[in-house]
Amino acid sequence: MKSERYIKAIIYIAVLAWTVVLYVNHETIQSSWLKPLSTVITAVLYAVMAFDLWLWKLPFLHDWFVKRPVISGIWKVEIKSNWVNPATGAHILPVEGYMVIRQTFSTLSMRLLTAESSSELVGTEIVCSADGLYCVSGVYRNEPRFEVRDRSVIHYGAVWLRISDEPQKSISGHYWTDRESAGEIHLTDQRTRKFQTFQSAKAYYAQNPPTRSAAHSE
Repeated sequence: MKSERYIKAIIYIAVLAWTVVLYVNHETIQSSWLKPLSTVITAVLYAVMAFDLWLWKLPFLHDWFVKRPVISGIWKVEIKSNWVNPATGAHILPVEGYMVIRQTFSTLSMRLLTAESSSELVGTEIVCSADGLYCVSGVYRNEPRFEVRDRSVIHYGAVWLRISDEPQKSISGHYWTDRESAGEIHLTDQRTRKFQTFQSAKAYYAQNPPTRSAAHSE
């Protein structure tokens, strides 16, 4: 756990501060008070880990204690690009894809799967604007399948996506690439499952169409 040493440091500082205050106030300090310290540290570490992985997603904690939106799972994606085929001069049709999001309270990873490529977002972050709107910003690396790299090379880009709950939960925004192309990207129909390939995600959505009452749940 990356934050383990920081949590331990905070606990030790708190114990030291507590001891100093007792000493300044001429209170009796007993060494036996420190015997449960290792047990306390272990309990706090497990509590922090549980909160980071699962507890922060509990609905009753949101709006008053947790502000970070829960977007983990898989989303159906539509990509509209301004890229023009140099051979034909025609714009490409909207691209179908699926975004796999793995999220804890402290981390966020996103991978876009399409029929021809996979894009991993690095340096991804959820930010909150002054009006309370949450957005996702990040830089990504796109790796096309080997058989299409003669017309679609490995490239890099950036995204800025807005998280919305109206009229239903969705994520949408823009992207830019170092191939001098840009476009819009829309994420809808959130599910809790996660997949590693475009084909398996597409098959799952085909077999499990969204319900009228909750398009974002299974």
